[in-house]
Amino acid sequence: MEVEGSNLSRATTLDASLNLIEDPKSDAQQHHHQTGAAPVMYNWALRPAVTNDFLLRQRFLTLLSESNDAPPAEKLIMYDACDDGEVRAPLGAFRKRLDARRNTKPKKSDDQRLVCTPFNPDGFHFGKIRNERERILRLALGSGRYDVLTNKFPLFPKHMLLVCDALVPQQMTSGHLGAITELLQASTFCAYFNSWCASASVNHFHCHLIDEFPPVTAFPLVAGPMVGGTRCLQPQGFPGFCYVFPVSRETLGYVDAAVRAMQDDNQPHNLLFTPRHIYVFPKPLARPSRSFELYPETVGGPELIGSFTVYQDTDYEHLLPAHAEELVRINTAPLPSRLLAYVTTGGVVDDDAVHADATTQRASRQAIAASRTVDYLPRQSLHQEPLPQDRPIARALAANIALV
Repeated sequence: MEVEGSNLSRATTLDASLNLIEDPKSDAQQHHHQTGAAPVMYNWALRPAVTNDFLLRQRFLTLLSESNDAPPAEKLIMYDACDDGEVRAPLGAFRKRLDARRNTKPKKSDDQRLVCTPFNPDGFHFGKIRNERERILRLALGSGRYDVLTNKFPLFPKHMLLVCDALVPQQMTSGHLGAITELLQASTFCAYFNSWCASASVNHFHCHLIDEFPPVTAFPLVAGPMVGGTRCLQPQGFPGFCYVFPVSRETLGYVDAAVRAMQDDNQPHNLLFTPRHIYVFPKPLARPSRSFELYPETVGGPELIGSFTVYQDTDYEHLLPAHAEELVRINTAPLPSRLLAYVTTGGVVDDDAVHADATTQRASRQAIAASRTVDYLPRQSLHQEPLPQDRPIARALAANIALV
């Protein structure tokens, strides 16, 4: 290692530390095991994704193993969502799960009225966790301090929570958008967010971290409507409303604008984050009563990204692919219309009507008409003559050939 003047180069040391996979027997891990206090990580975004993935999975599995023999009141993780106790089957493009164990989770309050409900320090929040070992990681991200916590009742593989250290309500902001994308771009995990009034149960900012690309990501992405002046994507064949944005510094601004518009209109919403895309699922302003006739639970982030969980055998048997499609369709809605209006040289065009009609047709899964190119294009003699055809260049070439 070379010394230039009085400055010592630490490049080699830094590279080495970023590529180390944490040893469960390391001093830091032993300190975490003995005291429960995880050290703050400042270099998450600089580490290889494989290293970060290994750390998250290893921490989750360690706590799961410790919880196996503990009494229920002391378990940090009640069970593995994907163990032998899970029953699952395809549900068209989605999936259904039977997992009666999660029925012991306390029910969330049904008196939620405002998407932007102020934080209540006297209510339950994640700052009140009793066991420090629930805090899997402590991260210093670009927009602030966040913790990765255990999720006692998991629905997905390695299901954990990303929680803001600050005591702020369950409202998405530009800072939270930046933190989530920073976390995921250095891993292969995904995350989903439930707004207040859209299946969230704790009014302290958090999103759900999962170790899989959920079923909705299998839909191919195609060009969608204009949103706030930019063309978004949409999952082709998805039966409801969904707006997808590639992750970039510029598009985070469009997602933030869409979220703020929904908050202004008191419109509940769910989001899905992958390392490369953000999926926005606006909800109807009023919860459809038909939804509970088809599915006994609130349709929120887990269902819209493709996974329906029930607790009774009869509910599991009765849930059909057609029900899942209808549930997604009636539990999503367009973004506020003002976001779908854009200015052209001819004036202001509202893309909402065209978009709504196209989405309704797509949701009904009507058969795609056969190509009209062959059967319906005008048949002109130009294309039926033997070569050379009657085009300017062809005529010129034919004339030259005749002169030779």
